[in-house]
Amino acid sequence: MERRELLCSAAVSLLAAGGPRALTHRAVDRTAGVPLGSTSNLFRTQEALVGAVVDFLVQADYRGLARLQGESPENAKDLATVLARFVSASRTTGREYARARQALLVHASDAPSSGAALAEGRQRLIAWGSDALRSIGATRPEEKSALIVGMVDGLISATVFLDLPIREQALASAIDAIITDT
Repeated sequence: MERRELLCSAAVSLLAAGGPRALTHRAVDRTAGVPLGSTSNLFRTQEALVGAVVDFLVQADYRGLARLQGESPENAKDLATVLARFVSASRTTGREYARARQALLVHASDAPSSGAALAEGRQRLIAWGSDALRSIGATRPEEKSALIVGMVDGLISATVFLDLPIREQALASAIDAIITDT
């Protein structure tokens, strides 16, 4: 694993377990098992560290969606099924990432620059969704992508923090209805 990924992975673990106050350069060094000063060498400021973690989480979302997606979705039902499985996976494999994202949201309320990094990460996910919707011929792809990303975010929070079950088929039907305007 590349050093940047190792440090970001350690930062995600810290955020997930201890919230935003747990995210310090020294704590990342200890968690990653690297010499003290390694994190601050690569990420000079807290803002730079948070930006790197947001980027790491966005890339993890892309990888998770790609794994579930396999081939490019051919229609609304295929895309809706992939997104529903992504939400469902947050109960297990995506749990730590969801907890880290929530901690970053809390951190952003006190650090506007962190909020900007999160907003930029969200925009990248909306752009990904817009492209996916465009590829299947959906109308108003940007509007629908923003709505679906918001819904997926909320449902991931509900399943991770409130332990609410997600019925994949029902969620896929709801997402399909948004995509197809039905």
